[in-house]
Amino acid sequence: MINMKKTFKSLFYIIACVAVFLVLIKVYNNSFSSNSAVAFEWEKQVNVYFSNSEMGSNDDCLKVFPLSRTIINAETLGPGSLEALLKGVSDTEKESGYFTNLNEEILLQRFEIVNKIAYIDFDTSFNKEVGGSCRVMGIRSQIETTLNSLPDIDSVVISVGGQTEGILEP
Repeated sequence: MINMKKTFKSLFYIIACVAVFLVLIKVYNNSFSSNSAVAFEWEKQVNVYFSNSEMGSNDDCLKVFPLSRTIINAETLGPGSLEALLKGVSDTEKESGYFTNLNEEILLQRFEIVNKIAYIDFDTSFNKEVGGSCRVMGIRSQIETTLNSLPDIDSVVISVGGQTEGILEP
């Protein structure tokens, strides 16, 4: 009788341990499912907006179209998106008609968000050889559409060298 009691007791413990183990595996696997929140993502996908000659940007200077970019999540979305925009389009994207109205090698000097308004200040290379109302409208459209697509920005104020007067008037 004693051996039978020990056998049932041991069998019960083994079944209980297996059940606990299976529950832990189920909980562990569900904690990494695609529906769960991740504490920190190293990279983030954002849309930046460019003109496209094949989609009507030459006829309507305000028409811009999204291209996806990956930014490092250590950057906040606004400055990261703007830096991705300033990098321009790839050769493959150029072959598909995409282009930027922004000058190359523009430096972003300041980026600040106050009450959902993005205040951005560029260096003077921003204005270098920028002429024509269509190009000016295209520049403003690229910047505003890129930044206004972010959840924490509703409007954009652009300055060059700290001066806002006469800069890309809408």
